[in-house]
Amino acid sequence: MAAPGVEGQQPNQNVAAFAVAQAATLKAFLIARCANNHPRQHNPGMPAERPISIDVIRKALERSGYLMKSRVVRMLAEADFFVEPNVTHKGPHGAAQGIDLTAEAAGGSNRRGVCVKTTFVIQTVNNVHPIVLLTERPSTPNADFESYIKFGTSPAPCPFLNQIHPYEERAADWHNLFSEICVLDKLDGGDEFTACRSDGMRSSLLKASQYTEDEVSAFGEWVAEETGRYWRLFFWHPIVVVSGQLLTAKVTADGTVQLQEVPLARLEFNWHDGEDRKTTVMEVVREDFLLERLDSIRAQDDAIEARIHAIKLAQEPETD
Repeated sequence: MAAPGVEGQQPNQNVAAFAVAQAATLKAFLIARCANNHPRQHNPGMPAERPISIDVIRKALERSGYLMKSRVVRMLAEADFFVEPNVTHKGPHGAAQGIDLTAEAAGGSNRRGVCVKTTFVIQTVNNVHPIVLLTERPSTPNADFESYIKFGTSPAPCPFLNQIHPYEERAADWHNLFSEICVLDKLDGGDEFTACRSDGMRSSLLKASQYTEDEVSAFGEWVAEETGRYWRLFFWHPIVVVSGQLLTAKVTADGTVQLQEVPLARLEFNWHDGEDRKTTVMEVVREDFLLERLDSIRAQDDAIEARIHAIKLAQEPETD
């Protein structure tokens, strides 16, 4: 009958096997300890690596865009916005996707029972070379203009939509709306600039669009289960912030190309969520104009909230 321990071995074999295993474990421990106590000696034939200078590190960070995101986060936080950097959500295939930051106006007028706010979904692009929006979007009956403004309301049915019209408040129109975006770059080490599509820019547009769509859907599910009578109008506003030159290009009737440097431009971005075609209107905003743009929307939200609050008081005077 086999002894306890290693099945099928005799007692003496068990003892021997245990001794061998214990010796091997001790040897491995001593080798690891020696390696930790005696770092590898520098090979005299290999040059020693010098520490990278602070200036080199700084320039690398500036080129990467990380410092740009830090600047934007700091600027908005100091301007009384709630800022959430590196927000993640589930992508189309279940993998986590990151958004550079979201921002909402802090504080507010605290009108009882009413809230109007905008969540800014922001992607930052540190463009060394110019970004150009072109091909104006014409007005057609096929345009998915209802997707131009991303918003949600509560309660359902909404008691103020007959007097407050989000598509008019946020101008869901075709004025200065473009359908293409390109970047200028020097390809293959050449000296001439070429207008080309940027995979990095498309990735930023797609991530902001997907996140916005998910948040609008999540809001709808949340308020569907709500039993209260809180009046809400929430907007989601996707923005790509660029650090460098931003231009629009328009072609006149005689074929002349009109190029104009602008602080802000609007882009109709079409994409697919599985089999479903989606449309998102993105704002492309220069970094030095971002705060002015967000402040104007914050003031607009406050004015809309005051109007909704007046409607609520007229219908439900006891709520004040």
